Amino acid sequence: MSYNEDNTDFLSYQGRIGRKNYIINMLILLALYVIVSLIRFDAFSQYFSFGFFNSILMFLIEFFKFVVIVSIISVVYRRINDFSKFDGKIKKVFVIFYFIPFLYLSFGHYMLDFIPALINILDLVTYFFLLPVAVILTIVFAFIKSR
Repeated sequence: MSYNEDNTDFLSYQGRIGRKNYIINMLILLALYVIVSLIRFDAFSQYFSFGFFNSILMFLIEFFKFVVIVSIISVVYRRINDFSKFDGKIKKVFVIFYFIPFLYLSFGHYMLDFIPALINILDLVTYFFLLPVAVILTIVFAFIKSR
């Protein structure tokens, strides 16, 4: 697949994605994430007395949510690529509002757990500034016309 072809895959960073496919993919991915987040899988643990099985189940569910978030970021990346040359300012916007929060929320808590005050500050910045702006930008990207 060449770099400029349309690509509707959920987990790919190559190609472009049009507005219609972007909206459809985002709705599917967001619905998956919300549904998996709302289901209380820990309630199933009462049916299984194996602690190991419960640990594996929780790991797989969290891994699935991780993959869905990576897919959302890939769809946003391709949408940005669709309407811009992905250089300069727009690259900084992507890194600041999507990639850095993803890294922090995925790995930062584990790496910085020895500095609770820093985690509190970074959580405030991430949850009350970066993620709301990222959500707004994700919605705006659906309305920007392709080049």
